Amino acid sequence: MEKIITYFIEEKKTTAVVAKVLTKIIMKYEDLQNEFLEWIDTRSFDFDEPVTIEGYTAKQVHEIEPTLDAAGIYNFMVTLREEPDIAKGYIKNGFPRK
Repeated sequence: MEKIITYFIEEKKTTAVVAKVLTKIIMKYEDLQNEFLEWIDTRSFDFDEPVTIEGYTAKQVHEIEPTLDAAGIYNFMVTLREEPDIAKGYIKNGFPRK
């Protein structure tokens, strides 16, 4: 948990409060948390056995929407797990922005 909080504070320049909120989202699922920690160490989405949710891996999400940073990708993976229809709608519509 501490490594993720440090990542948000030092690299993403968030406050400690925001870092804890963002970390809590990623930590909801141990498999996503572990993969995000591995990403922090390697800066690569190339995993031997990537987490796959609804047919998508973090690497595939990154390829579909390269403007998302790693935190955004793993937050999206949480959405894909919890609300697959909504997440697939974002993919289908090209991740629309307001």
